[in-house]
Amino acid sequence: MSETINERLTRLLKSMSLQDIKPMSFHSDLLGEMPAPNSEINLGWNQVFADGDPVTVNGETRIFRPRYEITVSFQGAPIFRQVSVFFIVFHLTDVPTFEELWKDDEVRKVFQENQIQKTMWPFLRQHVHDGMSRLGINPLPLPWIL
Repeated sequence: MSETINERLTRLLKSMSLQDIKPMSFHSDLLGEMPAPNSEINLGWNQVFADGDPVTVNGETRIFRPRYEITVSFQGAPIFRQVSVFFIVFHLTDVPTFEELWKDDEVRKVFQENQIQKTMWPFLRQHVHDGMSRLGINPLPLPWIL
C-alpha cells in the first residue's frame, strides 16, 4: 500500500526543522491614486522560488529564497505593488528522508504551495502594511489565508 500525500508530507516535515526566516529585500511602489474608503479593491499575489532552491549549505541546511509580489488594484488598474524576497532556513534532522521525499513532485508542490505560503503569509501581511505606511498611505489589512 502506498502512502498518501499527507503521510509523505508529514514525513518530509518531520525530517526538517525551521531555523530562521530572513527578509532580504523589500520594495514598495505607489502606482496610482488610492480609492475612497470602502471602495472595492482587488488583491493579487504570487510566490516564485529562485532557481536551484533549496540551496544546500553544510550538508544539513537548506535555504529557500522565495520572491513575493503583492499587487493592489482598483477598477483594474494597479495602485500599489510590494515585492519581498526572503531566505527561509531549515535544518535537516533526517537528510536521507528529506532527499527521498523532495524528489516527489507532488510532495514538493504541496510543501511549497501550502506549507511555505501559510508560514510566510504573516510576514507578507506585515511587509505590505509597512510598505503602505512608508509611502504615506493608509495600510490595508490583508485577509487571512483559509
